[in-house]
Amino acid sequence: MKTRVIIIMMGMLVLILHACLPTDENVNPDDPVTKFLGDWKVNESCRRLNYNVEIQTDPGNSAQVLIYNYGNTGPGYDPAVGLVVTNSVHVSSQTIGEGWTVSGKGTYQVDGTISWDYTLIIGPSEFSCNALFSK
Repeated sequence: MKTRVIIIMMGMLVLILHACLPTDENVNPDDPVTKFLGDWKVNESCRRLNYNVEIQTDPGNSAQVLIYNYGNTGPGYDPAVGLVVTNSVHVSSQTIGEGWTVSGKGTYQVDGTISWDYTLIIGPSEFSCNALFSK
């Protein structure tokens, strides 16, 4: 009988502790995704453009971000999806709108900027780009 009570109490303790585990709603400031979020000013080398992007958390995957206006697509295009791994965002090759394919990698720098190397394919033209994202 005593063993049975102990097992039941341990089961209840497991349930109580499980209820206290953090969820995606409880944002951890040490989360590697957090530093990438927000509005960024972009200085791009390949087409010599300056524009803005917005990076948001992907609601479907907390390890991913959505990058709006990636490559200066303009309004009406899907965001690029990037996977955050420690201090980098990896954008696998993806079509984000009619005639626009993107891929690349952004690395978070000590000074709070993101250094990007990426490829844009716009229609028949392909661009190898470097860009600096700053707040």
